[in-house]
Parts: sequence; structure tokens; C-alpha cells
Amino acid sequence: MSWLNKRKNRLFLKQIKDLFYLPRADRKVLLAFSLCLAVLTGAALLYLTHLPAEKGYLLTEAERRHYQELCRSLETGKEKPSRKKTFEKKPYSYAVATTPWASFPFDPNTADSTQLLALGFAPWQVRNIYKYRAKGGRFRQAEEIRKIYGMTGELLEHLMPLVRIAPKYQYLDTPAEESEKQHSPKNPSNKFTEKTCVDLNTADTALLKRIPGIGHGFASQIVRRRRKLGGYASVEQLKEIPHFPDSLLSWFEIGDLKSIQKININKATLTEMRRHPYLNFYQCRTILEHRRKYGTIKSLNDLSLYEEFTAKDLDRLTPYLRFQ
Repeated sequence: MSWLNKRKNRLFLKQIKDLFYLPRADRKVLLAFSLCLAVLTGAALLYLTHLPAEKGYLLTEAERRHYQELCRSLETGKEKPSRKKTFEKKPYSYAVATTPWASFPFDPNTADSTQLLALGFAPWQVRNIYKYRAKGGRFRQAEEIRKIYGMTGELLEHLMPLVRIAPKYQYLDTPAEESEKQHSPKNPSNKFTEKTCVDLNTADTALLKRIPGIGHGFASQIVRRRRKLGGYASVEQLKEIPHFPDSLLSWFEIGDLKSIQKININKATLTEMRRHPYLNFYQCRTILEHRRKYGTIKSLNDLSLYEEFTAKDLDRLTPYLRFQ
């Protein structure tokens, strides 16, 4: 049985060897790391051994004597007073010379800074009064000096009997004579009093505003819409303006349709066609594709074949297209 024990021992030793076995590359790395660690440790020890020893500080004779005296004073409980002088803070008191207020009549609309300061106004109050007068403000009555910021009851009591407002700054207590009154002439209303038909394609904003119910807003929108369309072909087109009342349609008419500006659909560019409010991007693109593939467009029937153009679209476009 001895050979069996030897085999078991060999297997056991092999297992231990496999447990601690490292590949050659790992062994090289471990060896290099160990060498670096050893070098760093040696360098650190060498540096610490060659550090210069700290020199002890020796007291001078005067410092030693002062230290001994301090120790004795602490033992006896009588500490030597510090050489530093302590100063007690004394409360500050300011003596302000009070100047009696002057008493003389004054007009707050014309008094200068010297007079106002002598009467008791503070400098910042004088500045505020000057700013108020510079912006066109005036004191019409003596009681209005109450509105001055920072006015106290004592100062107001002193100033009220002294205020003298010049007549040109006072309010008129009695109405002026009718002959002296200057009435600004009232502009009579320039609105139409009777039904008047206005041509939509020629009227300007001034004429449109004479129609009752139309102000600057509606007049501007009517002219702006006319410029985009190239002219109105029907009074019903006013309904396309937001919130335009139907009751005002009876005030308008279409004079001459020849003044309408038409688009040459066979030569117009994409940008020119897109300016018209009745043509969208997809419709313009369809027109350009038809011109590229089939040539000129002869009538609206050519466009009716496309789903981008409905019957309503073609009816609206009829007065604004020409085929040349």
C-alpha cells in the first residue's frame, strides 16, 4: 500500500503547486512590481535617515527672566498687567446747531432754494420742489404744500400762513364771460347719413371710415385684403375678413372688374403665385408640374382634373387667372 500513499502525496503536491502556479507573464509583472516597491521603500528610508535634525530653540537671557517673572506672578495670583492700553468707548454726542425758521411770505412756484431753505425746508425737499416745477407742476392753492414728501405738522403750521400763490397760478373761482371763452370748433361728424354705395376697388381708408360702423381697423383690413387679391370681384369677399358684420355689405359695390390684377398662370413663378391668398403651396406645385409635363394651361378645366383644386377653389380663382 506504500505506492498508493506515494501517489496520493504526489497528487496532493500537484494540487498545491497548481494552486500557487502563475503564468510566466504574471510572474514577470509581479517581479517588476516587487522591484519597484523595494526601490521606493529604500529611497524613502534613505531620505528619512538623511533629514537634518531640528535644532532646539534657546531662550535669551531677557526672555528667560521675563518667563520667570510671569511664572511667579501666576503663582501669587497677581498677573502682571498687560502693556497694552485699553481705551473705553465713550458715547458720541453730536451738537447740531438749530437755526430758527424764517418767516416771510413766499410763493412755492417762484421761491428760490435760499428762501426755501431759510423757511425750514430740507435740502432734499427743495430738490423735489425744483424737479416738480421743472416738469410743469404748479401749486394752485396753499393747501397743496401738504403733498410735499416729508412735510411735518410743525413745518406745515409754520408755512401755511406764509404761502402766497400768484393770481396766474390760482384756479379761477368764477367762470369767464362767454365772449372771452375760446371754444375749439367741434368737428362735425363726417359719417354718411344716408345709404351710399362705395366702390370697393377704388375707395381709400379715409372714404371707408365715413361708413357708419367702419373704423380705422376695418378700413385698413379692407385695403390690405384688396392689395393681396389684386382687387375685389364680389362684395361677398368682405366676409373673409374676420368679424366683419354682414350688415355693412349693403354699403359697397363693385364698379369695374377690369381693374382686377390677374396672374398669368403659364408664366408666373412659384413665389408670384404664392402671394395670392387663394393659392396654397400644393396647388402652385401642381400648376408647375402640369406646365413641365404637358405645357401651357389652356383653361381651368385642365386644373379640375387634380384633387388639389375643388370646385369652390376654381370658382374663386376664375376672376384672377389668365392663360396666355
